[in-house]
Amino acid sequence: MIPQQVIEEIKYRNDLEEVIAQYVTLKRAGSNLVGCCPFHSEKTPSFTVFSQTKSFYCFGCGAGGDVVSFVMRTENLDYVEAIRFLAKRAGIEIEEEERDNRTGVKRERILAMNRDAARFFHENLKTSPEAQAYLAKRGLSTALVKHFGIGYAPNDFQALTKHLTAKGYRPDEMKAAFLCSISQKNGRSYDIFRNRIMFPVIDVKGDIVAFGGRTIGQDQNEAKYINSSDTPVFNKRRNLFALNFAKSECAEQLILCEGYMDVVALHGAGFTNAVASCGTALTPDQARLMKRYTKSVIISFDADEAGQRAADKAFGLLGDAGLETRLLKVEDAKDPDEYIKKFGKEGFSRLLNRSRSRFDFKFSGILAKYDITRPEERVKAASEAADFLSRIWSEVERDVYARQVADKLEIPLDSLKNDVKRKIAKRDKEEKKERNREVIRATEGYGDRVNPDRLKHLGAASAEDTVLGILTLYPELIPETVETVGLTEEDFVTAFNRRVYGKMVALGSGFDTALLGEDFTQEEISRIVQNTVSRQGLTQNGMTVIAECAAKLRQGRVRQSLSLEDLIASKRIKKQD
Repeated sequence: MIPQQVIEEIKYRNDLEEVIAQYVTLKRAGSNLVGCCPFHSEKTPSFTVFSQTKSFYCFGCGAGGDVVSFVMRTENLDYVEAIRFLAKRAGIEIEEEERDNRTGVKRERILAMNRDAARFFHENLKTSPEAQAYLAKRGLSTALVKHFGIGYAPNDFQALTKHLTAKGYRPDEMKAAFLCSISQKNGRSYDIFRNRIMFPVIDVKGDIVAFGGRTIGQDQNEAKYINSSDTPVFNKRRNLFALNFAKSECAEQLILCEGYMDVVALHGAGFTNAVASCGTALTPDQARLMKRYTKSVIISFDADEAGQRAADKAFGLLGDAGLETRLLKVEDAKDPDEYIKKFGKEGFSRLLNRSRSRFDFKFSGILAKYDITRPEERVKAASEAADFLSRIWSEVERDVYARQVADKLEIPLDSLKNDVKRKIAKRDKEEKKERNREVIRATEGYGDRVNPDRLKHLGAASAEDTVLGILTLYPELIPETVETVGLTEEDFVTAFNRRVYGKMVALGSGFDTALLGEDFTQEEISRIVQNTVSRQGLTQNGMTVIAECAAKLRQGRVRQSLSLEDLIASKRIKKQD
C-alpha cells in the first residue's frame, strides 16, 4: 500500500487544472473552468473543472473525480499506475510496487517481457531468409525495419516460450501479456505468434505495449493478422500504431491508415504523420486521442466496399471528436504504397491535397446509387441527401453543401432547405424526448448499475446522497457526524452508499477521493463526485442538514422493522382517532 500522506503529497504537487489542461482546452466560467469532455465526443462543452474542490465532472457522460481519477481514465491506468504516473510527473519516488488486479502480474514485468520479446523477434529476422525476402519485396529498407523494431516470429510452437522461460518469465506472465497460450489438454505453453512479421506497438511514452503479426505463409485458413488482445498494459481501443513517431509531426494533419504495413511504407516515404488502429475498427477513444495531437485527419482506407464502410464510420467518429476529416482517393494504384512507387513522394503529396470531404464522399455515393434522370429516383436521392445535410452541425457548411445538391439534382434550393429543417426539428424532438426519459429513469434509479438498490428506496437513497455529498465537500464534518449525530453504516439502506460511508468513517477528516481508487471503480467514484456537485452552490450544507437526513434514515429503518401486526394495529388506532 502507498502511504496516505504520500498520496496526498502527490495530489498536492499535481494541480488538477494544470494536468487537465494538457489534454483539454479549458476556458474560465466564473470560478470554474469548462471544456469539451475528453471521455466522450461533444461539440458543446459540458466538462467542468471545479477549482474550489479540485474535482471535475462531465454533465454529459457523468465522468467525474479528482486528478488521480482523471489520469486513470485518460492514460488507461489502474489506481497504483496512476499514482506512479503523477509521482513521476512531480519528481516523487515511490518504492512500493503492485500487481495488476486482473491477472496478478506486475505491469513493469509485462513491459520488460515485451521488450525482451521484441528483441527476440528482431534477432530472428536476421536468420530468416523468407522473412527478409518478404520485407525486401515490400520495399522496406534495413533502416526502416530497425526504426520500427520490426521482427520475425519463427514457425515454431515454443520458440518464444522457451526464450522467455530462460529469461525467468513464468507461463502465467506470458499468457497475461498475450505472448503465449496454455493448452487445456496437457497444460503446455505455446507461442501465439508463429511464422509472422512482427510489428511492436509502442505507446507515446515509449513502452512496447503490444504486437501485431502479419503472416507470410501460404495457408489460406490462417488469419492475415493476429493482434494482441487487451492486457494490463494495453487497450486496443485506446492506442494507435506509430503515434509515438507521428505525435511530433502531426500538429496540422494525421494520415489514418488501415494496417501496419501501410503506415511503415508511408513513414519510409517521408510521411511520418501516418498512424493506424491496432487491429480494430476506429473507436471513439482513438478519435479523441488523435484530437490531442492534430487538427485534421485524412483517411486512407481501401477502396473496396469494406474499406468504404469503415471510412464512413471513421468520418462520423472523427467529426464527433471535432476533427476536420477528409478521404484519400487513391487512383491508378491499389494502395498508397504502390502509388508512391509509381508517382513518387511529390505525386502522393498532390493526391493528399485532392482528398475529398465527407460531403463529397457521401454525395458521390448517393449519385452512384440513384439514376437521377428519373424523377422518382431523383426524389429518393434528394431525400437521402437532405438526411445527410441535416446531420451537419455547422449551418454555414450545411448551406454551402445544400447549394451543390440543389444544383446537381436540379431542384429548388428552398425546397431542399425546408426538408433539411424538418428533419432537424424531428430529430431534435426525438432526442429531447429520449433525454427526458433518461433523466426520469436516472432519477427513479432504473438501470442504475452503481447503486441498484436506489430504485427500491428512493427517499432513503436521496437522504444518503445528501449526506455523502456534504461530507465529501467538508470531510472535517465526518467525526462530528459519527460522534454527535451518531450516524452509522447500518443506518444506510443502499449497499453502495453504505460502503462509501464506511470508507469515510475509516478515513475520518482525512477523507479524500484520491484514496478511493483501490476500493472503488471509476464509475463509482464518478457517482460520489456527482453527489458532491449537486451540493455545490447550496447554502445549507452543514450539520443541520446531515442530522435531518440521519433522522429520515432512522425513521425508515423503524418502519421497515415493524411487523405486519404492528402496521395493522397502528392503522386501527388512526381510524379510532
